[in-house]
Amino acid sequence: MPKYRKHFVVEYRIPIDVDDVDTVQEAVTRAKRIIDRQFGISPDHWFARVFEYDSDHENIGPAKEYFYNPNSAVPREITKNIGYHKDMIEKGIDPTKEDDETTN
Repeated sequence: MPKYRKHFVVEYRIPIDVDDVDTVQEAVTRAKRIIDRQFGISPDHWFARVFEYDSDHENIGPAKEYFYNPNSAVPREITKNIGYHKDMIEKGIDPTKEDDETTN
């Protein structure tokens, strides 16, 4: 009997801090060069989550979040996660703490 073959999707994440760029595409391109130089890995065909931060120190957390697909012409902005995070901050809830009500 043939061995049962399973299918897995594994997502590798390496956070790379990128400064002095204006667009998501520039950030991804620079991050790819940094990963290649530091780790010897070429992430040319990797999907990525990109978090955009403002220089406004009053706003805690990322201002925007994007999903980058290397086969797409335009990164897709994710709006639900950022909105949820900002709502928690405005309500005085610490997003780094676990709450029994939200985990059950």
